[in-house]
Amino acid sequence: MTNLIFKETQRFTQLWIWMLLVFVAGIVFFSAFSLEEIKYSDILIPMGIIGLVFTLFLALTLKTTIDSYSLSFSYFPFIWKRKYNFKEIESMELKEYNSLWEYGGWGIRYNFDSWAYNTGGRFGIKVETKDKKFLLGTHKPEEAKKAIAMFKVYKSKNHGS
Repeated sequence: MTNLIFKETQRFTQLWIWMLLVFVAGIVFFSAFSLEEIKYSDILIPMGIIGLVFTLFLALTLKTTIDSYSLSFSYFPFIWKRKYNFKEIESMELKEYNSLWEYGGWGIRYNFDSWAYNTGGRFGIKVETKDKKFLLGTHKPEEAKKAIAMFKVYKSKNHGS
């Protein structure tokens, strides 16, 4: 049985995102009702799209788990689960970063060097395998440091393999 070392669940909780979504929904709603002749399609289609966007933002969830032998994460609804045994991981470190400058924003991003999976914040767990580089955003940097230290102990005991 593996010991759970680090577990985090993140969502988009930033007030500015929700205010922006409500603002856009308001514009669409009021512009549809300002038409001289109102058709149901003029209201239902745009409001349906906005409803889907709201639902997507409510559903987006980044889950990161580190146990004694592996790291796993999911970014629902796009990535169900990816798991990497410590043997597959070459390095893991805590990184302070600016998602807007380094990756162009938040969510699932690529900067021609590595992938980033985040919901905000300025800290991430940078992971490198033989074939991939990626960063998992974290709002718990101190707990992540402890998990990374445990990973490094594992690697030193197993001579990096």
